[in-house]
Amino acid sequence: NLNYMKAEHLKEACEAVPFKPFLIHLSDQRFIYIEHQDFLWIIPGGRTIGVANHEGVVRLIDLIHVVSLQFNGGPP
Repeated sequence: NLNYMKAEHLKEACEAVPFKPFLIHLSDQRFIYIEHQDFLWIIPGGRTIGVANHEGVVRLIDLIHVVSLQFNGGPP
């Protein structure tokens, strides 16, 4: 039984009103700052997310690598 971040947790974070920017902590010690809900998508199937930045670069991340979410920090 794999223990990874569930898509529902990210969906709740993105749909919060008002939206609060957050950090996604990854298993390789990297952080991804989500400053607006339009920068994150849950790919159908619920195991992968797409994350974009201001330059238009999109990364696909398997949720198995998402360790936690942090709501009280700014960009790393």
